[in-house]
Amino acid sequence: MLETMMLEDNDKRKLTLFRLLTIFSDKRYSINFFENKLDYSYSRVVYLLELIQQDLTDMTGKTVDLLTKDGVKHTQEISYDMYYQYLITQSIPYQLLVSMLYFPEDNLDQFCEKNFQSRTTVVRKSKLLITYFKKFDIKVNISQLALFGDERVIRIMFYNLIWLTSQGTNLPKVRRNPIDYDHVSKTVSPYFPDTFSYGAKKQISLMVEIIYLRIKTGNILTQKTAIDPYINVNEIYDDNRLSTLLTDSMAIEAEAQFAAFLLTASPNFFREGEHRLLLLDSYLDTHKNEATKLLEEFTTYFSERFMPSGFSWGNEVILFGNVANILFSLTILKKNFPTLFHLTDHSIFFNNKSHHKLFTEFKLLFKKISNRKYFGWLKDLIVPLSDTLAALLLPLYESFQQNNLIRIALVAESNYLLVEPLTQFIKDIPFVQLVAYKYGEFSSFDFMVATSSFLIPENCPLPSFVFRFSADSDAQYLNLYQAIKEVHNKKGSNLT
Repeated sequence: MLETMMLEDNDKRKLTLFRLLTIFSDKRYSINFFENKLDYSYSRVVYLLELIQQDLTDMTGKTVDLLTKDGVKHTQEISYDMYYQYLITQSIPYQLLVSMLYFPEDNLDQFCEKNFQSRTTVVRKSKLLITYFKKFDIKVNISQLALFGDERVIRIMFYNLIWLTSQGTNLPKVRRNPIDYDHVSKTVSPYFPDTFSYGAKKQISLMVEIIYLRIKTGNILTQKTAIDPYINVNEIYDDNRLSTLLTDSMAIEAEAQFAAFLLTASPNFFREGEHRLLLLDSYLDTHKNEATKLLEEFTTYFSERFMPSGFSWGNEVILFGNVANILFSLTILKKNFPTLFHLTDHSIFFNNKSHHKLFTEFKLLFKKISNRKYFGWLKDLIVPLSDTLAALLLPLYESFQQNNLIRIALVAESNYLLVEPLTQFIKDIPFVQLVAYKYGEFSSFDFMVATSSFLIPENCPLPSFVFRFSADSDAQYLNLYQAIKEVHNKKGSNLT
């Protein structure tokens, strides 16, 4: 989704070629070699290599020559991820997004002048980004580069797109910046996981900056939502000193409430014992509203419909907290809003039978609820909500599908140093059971992993995978998981 919006076809081709350059960086290769690998024409490969050369020269500040008389050779000074980051942050859609936030006084003509682009080119390259805004009822005045719609959704959209693209790095400096980032971090530390870690501080800083810049340009929240988040609004209100930016008391309260909402607007529980879990429990004991009712009905439905007898959410408090965050955030806003999950590639779930089952049945449940009084707003949110919850709860659901476990026999050297990482990887897959293999007995397992093709019995009728310790481990682990998952999907299909 993100690449589709931000990158043109030519940039995607450059990335595809550059990935091959990083893979085959051990020696020089002919242009024909890459032509055959990519099914591109000879002239296109040359053209793309010339463009990549120029990009790498811009990135490193020194001349980079991929094309030589002896062939094509890429040194590993620039990784694939570094080049990907360069292309996506240099794209016109991303630069337009940054301009709308950090330079709201610039109109389209001024943006074009700064970026040496024509109006037609900018509009064309940003078409998918603008379409994405419209998906959430955000209108764009392209001539003035102004956004109109729910201010809360606009801020969340800025955050998700900028974070996923650049992680808030290399953004313009805020002039006369009054924000005390350390003070904000201390204020939210009880409510945000690992607040003082490098990643979390960057997340907090980016969101606070977005809020400040939007308020500064007059885009101020003035109305509180009917349902409060389960974090105490008064604490956020007292400690964030929003009165330094705002004078209207209702605006201050609305902004404080939104700040509290953001801390629970994503499934960001990672460990037991978090302070927020206590706040959530207290909220559920003292509040009865659409959010608490929806949470109670969904969690009861899931445990009774999909879990074995004796299952308790008390043993799955992290998942319970994340379910609550997902359901509460949508119930509070009563509208769809951008999420990082739906901006990323989650095609891993598409062919998963268990995910499809959860997704389908969740949709039926929410469709039934949406027909009730006070829950009509749910009608337009059924698909993204069901998709998110199905992905969240899939590992838990599959862990209880005992008859759908994949039994794996491992045949390997008697060397703990070599075998233990592989063994642990297999054991950590929730729908897998590692079993012993007795020669000639194939009925006791579904899949075989061996460390050499010579270790797989010639008459073995079952699927197998060779994990060779001398090869690239990272790629092999990914391929192994995909092979196991394929067997798991087929077994699940045969059981239904």
